[in-house]
Formats: sequence, structure tokens, C-alpha cells
Amino acid sequence: MLTVNGDGAVVERQLAGGELGCPLWGGARGGWGHARPRPVRMAEGPDVVLAPRRSRCPGCGATHVLLPAWCLARRADAGAVIGRALEARAAGSGDRPIAGLLGRPASTVSSWLRAFAGAAAQGRAVFTALAAGVVPDPP
Repeated sequence: MLTVNGDGAVVERQLAGGELGCPLWGGARGGWGHARPRPVRMAEGPDVVLAPRRSRCPGCGATHVLLPAWCLARRADAGAVIGRALEARAAGSGDRPIAGLLGRPASTVSSWLRAFAGAAAQGRAVFTALAAGVVPDPP
């Protein structure tokens, strides 16, 4: 799965114009139908049924599901919902109060927070290295 612009018309234009490169081979990808429809629970308003676009690289033959940037891979909730859970955790809230705030099961919220905590060390290392590369040493 690859993350693309949230505007379907922009993605279609990029596919038609050869603007989306293959992460495996580097060649331009073209449209290749759609993935199965799936419901995505939104932060506000009704759920959205999303049938993500698929693409195929003619060079290596790989296909990819193109998820809009607001949608996360293997998650039934939009990124804004999970982002709210992370903000509440950073403010000191526990799993159950966050679940109540968002109207989601506590087990679901716990899985989001565990996944984020598991990736936090890697993210910290990446951003520390980036910061070290752009900040000059003190005199």
C-alpha cells in the first residue's frame, strides 16, 4: 500500500500523466482498477466507504493499493481519529478514557497506542539524525 493525495481526481491525473513512480523499480505506474470497498470510520460525520485505486508498474509488474493520505494502512479508522487518541495520550489520558472520548472500543485504542509506542524509538532515532544534520554545532 502506498499513500497518495487525498483528492481522487489528482491521483487519476497523476496516474494518467505517469507522475507516480514505482517504489520498487522507479518506472511510472498506471491505473489498475480498484481494491475492495472498505468502510473507514471518520472523526466526525458518517463513515466513508472507500474503494482505493490500484496501480501497476509495467517494469516490474508489481501492483499497489493507493490509499489517500488521510487513511492509514490496516486501520478501520481515519488518521484524524488515531491522531486524536495520540494527542490525548500525550496529555496524560489512559486507554479507557480515550476510548470513551472517541466512541471506540478500549481494545482498539490500546492497539493504536501500542503500535505507536513500538515505533516511537525508531522515529526518535530518525528525527534525531535529521536534526543533527541541519543544526550546526555550537561554538
